[in-house]
Amino acid sequence: MAGRAAPGMMVILRANGREIGRVRANGQGQWVLAGGPPLPPGDQEITLAVLDPSGREIAGATTILVVVTEPSAPAMAQAPATPAATQATAPSNVASAPAAAPAGGPIVLMTSPQAAPRLLQGPARAGPARLGLEIVDYDNAGEIRFAGAAPVGSSVRLYVNDVHVGDAEPDADGSWSATPAERVEQGEHRLRLDQVDRTGRVVARVELPFQRAAVATMQDGGDRVVVQPKQSLWRIARRAYGQGVRYTEIYAANRDVIADPHRIFPGQVFTIPAITPSTPTSSSRSR
Repeated sequence: MAGRAAPGMMVILRANGREIGRVRANGQGQWVLAGGPPLPPGDQEITLAVLDPSGREIAGATTILVVVTEPSAPAMAQAPATPAATQATAPSNVASAPAAAPAGGPIVLMTSPQAAPRLLQGPARAGPARLGLEIVDYDNAGEIRFAGAAPVGSSVRLYVNDVHVGDAEPDADGSWSATPAERVEQGEHRLRLDQVDRTGRVVARVELPFQRAAVATMQDGGDRVVVQPKQSLWRIARRAYGQGVRYTEIYAANRDVIADPHRIFPGQVFTIPAITPSTPTSSSRSR
């Protein structure tokens, strides 16, 4: 991993809250971290922080989500079932990773609060990019972001429930992203992608449903939560604490009702441990 920080700053990297390495940025503000133990199978949220001159830890703005496959078989990277369930942007956001992780390597997403998630590594595309959707990311306020693929030189026109919400231009790799200005209400929706050529003619179309899931419902003064469809411990921790990696605290407080942190079910009621102050953020970033 490599990135930038203020020159001379100590950079701390963590995977799901567990420190995996430290490195000091050079005089140009560049840092590189190599080696260390391999990441275990499953969803891993890579975050970074720096130590300022006073020793205060300041969190970076971007997050890397790595979906590591089992050695013997590809693993599904699905949003509703796992604690790390591709929750990787600003608090309470949801990023839906590609449908399946490749057997030959992990899926790697970079996310930030201001932009659609960027797929850094994933299934190799066979031949030229074809029109398709790879990522849906939204927050509790209804702001939504899409990312996908399309042939270079074309344009992508986006519709939500048959309402035109924006256009996107693929880059040199055939990747595109869009953040519509319109908010999206909770519930089931339909996304339509039109591939438009240089003359304005629609040459390909993809339609598919997506859901903006309801957030978990707090009860009893905010210290209990009722699990909703398509929820995960990761997302609940994001809403309660602002940090998905703190799902372990919720799991530890509810061991009597959570048999497997990778599997929670609608209607379950969990106790949410007391909230502690969150760590401030900065513009530090990784790639």
